[in-house]
Amino acid sequence: MNQNQFIRLELLSDTSFSRGEGVAGIVDIEVEHDEFGLPFLGGKTLRGLLRDSWLSMKDCLSALSSAERIFGIDADFEEHSMLRIGDAVVDAETRRWVVAAKTRSHSFVTPAMVLASLTDIRTQTSENRTTGAPQKETLRSVRVFNRGLVLQAPLYWQVKPEVPDLYNLSLVLWATRHAGLTRNRGRGHIRLSLVSDLENRAAGLQGGVA
Repeated sequence: MNQNQFIRLELLSDTSFSRGEGVAGIVDIEVEHDEFGLPFLGGKTLRGLLRDSWLSMKDCLSALSSAERIFGIDADFEEHSMLRIGDAVVDAETRRWVVAAKTRSHSFVTPAMVLASLTDIRTQTSENRTTGAPQKETLRSVRVFNRGLVLQAPLYWQVKPEVPDLYNLSLVLWATRHAGLTRNRGRGHIRLSLVSDLENRAAGLQGGVA
């Protein structure tokens, strides 16, 4: 498998990659993070976002018809698509510093401290349409990752991609603008771009695979 390209994911607004559960006494909805408190977005989730974008635009642009080579066809249980997407994680240098800070013998940093430094907690409630007052028992606290965070997802091509493949993938990346919980209500504005390993090294962003 060829792996020298990445999807770069930039958070343009606060975003919640929900893990579907909360932490008692802290938040009702927790974000997806690893054992070090670092955020990530699962490769399958990212692939689903891209596929949704492709499905929403494929009837408008005939050039996207070859994108089936990238994302596969409906109900394809044999996974004949030519692209696999890894988890979107922080860059390797950041991860090394966090791991070192967690494992040092003095003044170590806990995963909770790392998570708190990258996130904020938002509260929300439903509104009574008649009175305008908050609905009873609807108050929820949600953790969000702060805007400005950058993640990277490695791409694993099963065969060498051709120019139309890269073109179609880039179009789908540009068309994917929102992700995460309540992405249709203003939260989770993102920017996706296709970058190479050489560009990562030039920017000091090598690696990034959890």
